[in-house]
Amino acid sequence: MTVGAHAKTPWGAWIIVGVILMASALGMRVFAPLFAYEAALEDMPILVLVVLFMGITAICTFGVPMIIRKTPTRATTPVFVLILGVGIVVRLLQIGTPTILEDDYNRYLWDGAVTAAGYSAFEYAPADVRDGLVGAASLHALAQQGAPVVERINYPEYRTVYPPVAQAAFAVSYLLAPFDLDGWRLMLFVVEVLCLALICAVLGSVGKSHLWAALYWWNPLVIKEVANSAHMEPVLMLPVLLGVYAVLRRKTVWASAFFAIAAGVKVWPLMLCAALWRQQFSARRVLVASVILVVAIIGLVSWPIVTSGLNETSGFVAFAKNWQASSAAFLISEWLTVQVPLAPRVLLGLSMLTVIVAMCWRKAKSAEHLIWQIFMVVTVIYLLSPSQTPWYFLWIAPFLCVFPVRGLMLAGVLLPLHYLYFHLALNDQVDVYRYGVVWLIWCPVWVVLIYDAIRVKSFVKPQVA
Repeated sequence: MTVGAHAKTPWGAWIIVGVILMASALGMRVFAPLFAYEAALEDMPILVLVVLFMGITAICTFGVPMIIRKTPTRATTPVFVLILGVGIVVRLLQIGTPTILEDDYNRYLWDGAVTAAGYSAFEYAPADVRDGLVGAASLHALAQQGAPVVERINYPEYRTVYPPVAQAAFAVSYLLAPFDLDGWRLMLFVVEVLCLALICAVLGSVGKSHLWAALYWWNPLVIKEVANSAHMEPVLMLPVLLGVYAVLRRKTVWASAFFAIAAGVKVWPLMLCAALWRQQFSARRVLVASVILVVAIIGLVSWPIVTSGLNETSGFVAFAKNWQASSAAFLISEWLTVQVPLAPRVLLGLSMLTVIVAMCWRKAKSAEHLIWQIFMVVTVIYLLSPSQTPWYFLWIAPFLCVFPVRGLMLAGVLLPLHYLYFHLALNDQVDVYRYGVVWLIWCPVWVVLIYDAIRVKSFVKPQVA
């Protein structure tokens, strides 16, 4: 903190932002039924949602850092209690509400049921089980038991795209509350609390106030995508944050293991080892032990995926070949490759690897600098991904508590524009979204990122708001 020892605590500002956040969460609870699965898309107030969502996110995203800087150190504990309490309440307010413009949770609930029943979600597409084409009688009975969930799964013709560690989380949710969205939400809430504790631990390790955790805990986009929409990203970020904390404790082998486990939820955390292992070129034993452990873990989580068959019904194959959403980088890659099949993805992948290698080439000067490098690897993966949906913002949200980079904070404010897709698609204006709204989201982000990088004359040192 830079404020004087006798400075007044800006309780009024904290309370105002907290009340705004509470009011938005209450509003989301009241109006969520308008977005229920049974509701007609043309009757959903999508434009109102996007405008209000962006406004509230802007207030919290850029207002909270200013208030933190004016809060004296002696007030850290009571203010943090307020932050914690408000964050808990706004999340629990979403229990019992319909999800808003999201239905991915249906796949989680079905996969969890299949895994808990002793079957492999990598073997059977939900549509085939539902139609009685594959699977044992007990699996068909399970599909009948969870019929409302199975009927609402997106792309039911594909086998699951979620690796084994994610499947384990889904199975635990099923065992606690079968086919229950709120049971899954409560599990995510517990995982988020653990993530918050790790964010605070990381902040403490780098000498920053725990109040900066509010950038995650009070982020309306994070709250909507997890507490309401029930996206699984906290399950991914928990082992990532454990790995980050292990890095700060100089536990390279443990950090490598945690990143490998995270890759068992979604594949990309495996690339974080690039920054981590670069530090160990002179410590061969640690490097070899880390590589062997990661190879073993990845082998275990890959085995059921590979042995189930990587054909056209595999969710992994479909994702690698076809998934694309809200990515300006992908549109640029399409233009550069003249839309040759798969070429845009190959170009993005090669660009991603090149940038990551370049960033990690120089050895980090400290543990904090290494965390910055890891954050930048995550950022590059996110910014150059063919799919940049709002819930993927959770990949970088915890890091923004440590490094509040303005351009990335702005991304969180603009990403609610993603939901305009539903309104525009309804009116046969998908091209307006693809070639208009996507640029409206990402052009300001890239401009601010490049400006700040030039201003500090470096792309590899921390740039913060």
